[in-house]
Amino acid sequence: MCIYSRLVTNPKYRSNKKNGGIVPPLNDKRMKQIPAGCGKCIECRKQKGNGWMVRLMEDIKDHENGHMVTMTFSDEELKKLEDDVQAESIETLEGYALDNASAVKGIRRFLELWRYYEGKTIRHWLVTELGETKTERIHIHGIMYADNPELIRERWKYGHVWIGKFVSNATIKYVTKYLTKIDLKHKEYIPKMCVSPGIGRGYIERVGKKKNAFKENKTDVTYKARNGQKYSIPIYWRNQIWSEDEREKLWGYTLDKEERWIDGTRIDLKWDDAEERETRVREQAQKKNKRLGYGSDEVNWNQKRYENDIRNMKKLQRDKKLRETLR
Repeated sequence: MCIYSRLVTNPKYRSNKKNGGIVPPLNDKRMKQIPAGCGKCIECRKQKGNGWMVRLMEDIKDHENGHMVTMTFSDEELKKLEDDVQAESIETLEGYALDNASAVKGIRRFLELWRYYEGKTIRHWLVTELGETKTERIHIHGIMYADNPELIRERWKYGHVWIGKFVSNATIKYVTKYLTKIDLKHKEYIPKMCVSPGIGRGYIERVGKKKNAFKENKTDVTYKARNGQKYSIPIYWRNQIWSEDEREKLWGYTLDKEERWIDGTRIDLKWDDAEERETRVREQAQKKNKRLGYGSDEVNWNQKRYENDIRNMKKLQRDKKLRETLR
């Protein structure tokens, strides 16, 4: 679980557009509040990475033409994308926000070009990363599904493209690590994903509806990989396999166990010193989180400001180099 987890009001029991202002009866008061993860700590990022990993492992069973790709941007093309992003944005973007927005614009234009020629988009799972060289330019890693992968290189107009062989579970583990790895030089950077809808949906029809069918407190809430390792069912599958009421019941069964897991350590809430142990384990996990360079929900404005300034300086350096080249 998230090591900076906090409780928030369950939107199901608030007046909103979804329920038309009619709040349903609260049968279990424990459901009034639900835990919310920070999305930045080591546990949250592991959960996200594992979720995408198992979905992709299932996806390649239905789509066998996937290729691992790396796509880059030249200084000139990145500058054009940045200018277009700023021209279309209501507010001025800078730092990591500008990096990600520019990369996403390049991806979207590539997808539009693909649709123009093929009549449909190309299936994809892509994630951004910042470079480790002097320029630290943003680039893209991921998986694209194409019978003729050379067309990817032909239609990517912004830089170089590296294309690997057909995707396997090993390559999936490799690419999904970009969601969990820490860049110590850019601690506040959060990778941006561009993903086709329905990745891994085939599992639900093939196995999930039967294996993970709702059976009260006997429900199997895990996914078993080929190597025997078990993972939590990704949120996408949970929402497809179980109804909202069933998911709420499953959360209730989890609470009934009266236990918490923090960084691999089980805390039995029935222990006399459970609260003390939980505090100690959580503090240790947070120290480890900071030591490894993962983020948190703690306010760190100065760090963000500093890294944004560095990103802006890198952009100015690229622009200067580009101007000198065009003289």
